[in-house]
Amino acid sequence: MSAKPMSSRVSLPRLPYAVALALFAALPWLPVNGFYLFLAQTYFYTCIAVIGLNLLLGLSGQMSLGQGGFYALGAYGSALAALKLGWPVPLAILAGTLVAAISGGIVGVFALRTRGLYLAMTTLAVGYIINILAQRWVSVTGGAMGMTNVPQMDFGFPKMEPVVFFYFTGIALFLVQLVSDFIVQSRLGRNLRAIRESEVFAASVGVEVSRWKAGIFAYAAALAGLAGACFAHQSAYVGSDAFSVSLSVAFLIAAVVGGLGTRSGPLLGTAILMGIVEIIAGIDKYGLLIYGGVLLVVLLAFPKGAAGILAALVARLTRGTHGVAGTADATAPLPYVLGPADTCALTQIHASRTSLTINGISKSYFGLKAVDRVSVDVRPGTVHGLIGPNGAGKSTIINMVAGVFAADEGTIFLGPQDISSMGIAARARLGLARTFQNLQLIEGVTVVDNVMLGIARQGSTFADFRCWITGGALEGAERREALAILDFLGIGRLADRLPGELPYGHRKLLELARAIAQRPHVLLLDEPIAGINSQEALEIAQVIGKLRGLGMTILLVEHNMEFVMSVCDEISVLNFGKLIARGTPGEIQRNPDVIEAYLGSGAKA
Repeated sequence: MSAKPMSSRVSLPRLPYAVALALFAALPWLPVNGFYLFLAQTYFYTCIAVIGLNLLLGLSGQMSLGQGGFYALGAYGSALAALKLGWPVPLAILAGTLVAAISGGIVGVFALRTRGLYLAMTTLAVGYIINILAQRWVSVTGGAMGMTNVPQMDFGFPKMEPVVFFYFTGIALFLVQLVSDFIVQSRLGRNLRAIRESEVFAASVGVEVSRWKAGIFAYAAALAGLAGACFAHQSAYVGSDAFSVSLSVAFLIAAVVGGLGTRSGPLLGTAILMGIVEIIAGIDKYGLLIYGGVLLVVLLAFPKGAAGILAALVARLTRGTHGVAGTADATAPLPYVLGPADTCALTQIHASRTSLTINGISKSYFGLKAVDRVSVDVRPGTVHGLIGPNGAGKSTIINMVAGVFAADEGTIFLGPQDISSMGIAARARLGLARTFQNLQLIEGVTVVDNVMLGIARQGSTFADFRCWITGGALEGAERREALAILDFLGIGRLADRLPGELPYGHRKLLELARAIAQRPHVLLLDEPIAGINSQEALEIAQVIGKLRGLGMTILLVEHNMEFVMSVCDEISVLNFGKLIARGTPGEIQRNPDVIEAYLGSGAKA
């Protein structure tokens, strides 16, 4: 296998952490005004809340306008635990965080069926409800008067309270940022990004979408709750007026202005937000208007936020220093030289040669039968083509096999296993992989990371984190496997590119690589050569032949008859949702029903 660029190795960026820790440790002992320590504390815990929203919105694509409500739950939960129950401040903060996390998880479960604007409105309503409860539930929250004398954190050194709390919030931010960096770079981040791109796509690589959405919602709420708890113990007072909808908007602005989905975005965005707060302190009644204006300008002029601007500057300086060698690599003609199968993980494909059996499946839409009692038997270790005119029901069958649509009747077997009632992710974990008619790739990560999305985790998340934090390469075994698959397809040199930098043919190969990485027993190919040239189609045909030689069973839908006849062992033909013929390529070419329905009555056999 050819050597790979060092950028393919993902490890802990030690220098930024070391510099940050040095500044953090020294600041309280420098001759600075105590007000700056207070600002630093506020910055630390506000960053924590923004990091949670950054992960929720920037990675998984779930919009929340209720983070201020979870912030309030953390503040009230911690204050009540300390005042009413007499718990130590650290334990009270933990209690407030858990209250927010549980509440966020519940909201996440109930909001699973909503996306975009509807999810935003749902979470906005939750924030309003929490704020109203804080005002009206006087016996618990103190109502408009709030709760006073909330204990502060001093560990028995009252005079050192500002320094103690500075270190507590700073260490909390450091740990949260460390975990966030890991999430962004690891399988966790890839799964969340896949959900953002398409929930069907994410499920097709084995991600249990509902669990992941509820989990990240709960985690983001927990971070907002932790920030709220810190706020309560910093100010020694909790009042409902601090948790209006403008707080949620402020968190959103910080996340967007900083740069959604980036590691440094929350840090930069929070600093900008606090600067805006100081500027508008005397005209706070125009706060929402100013926030909205800033958000609009950023979205229109700087969609990647401050982190994107910083990255562009660094890239420009780097190009100025090191030149732009290799930038034309992605658009150069691809030398399609397939590597030997024994150089990559393809040799680990299950050798049992699994069958796919479709028995009498049907599907109707508004009374119109798109598929009518179709049966297809894909023999183990063969390539089976599914062809027919537009609207014949081919893609509907592929989607029923993959689990996107449930069949109205009939059964589907993967080997001996009846998968008819299983979800998409469950079918994927059993060894069913697919490509899509419309390419499904994660645009924000590299080519090799896209392939890694299909590779089953080879160790625990904790083991990955421990390896990463001790300076090892993150997911080293999985990364090597992904690079080997890319080498096999002849595109290993593009491993560190972004998918958007690749021509369409390369992107088709990349999606195929991701599907191969799932080590499928059965592979569904939905128009694998659509939109690519004849040379690229020839190479994909060679890949399909090699996969068949390794024991993989393939069901493909394709309109290019020359391609279908060259790669398929058997072909099933559909017309108006019904199966009209089945046989070898030669038999299909001579079948009069096929000639009439698909090839045209004037076609020659």
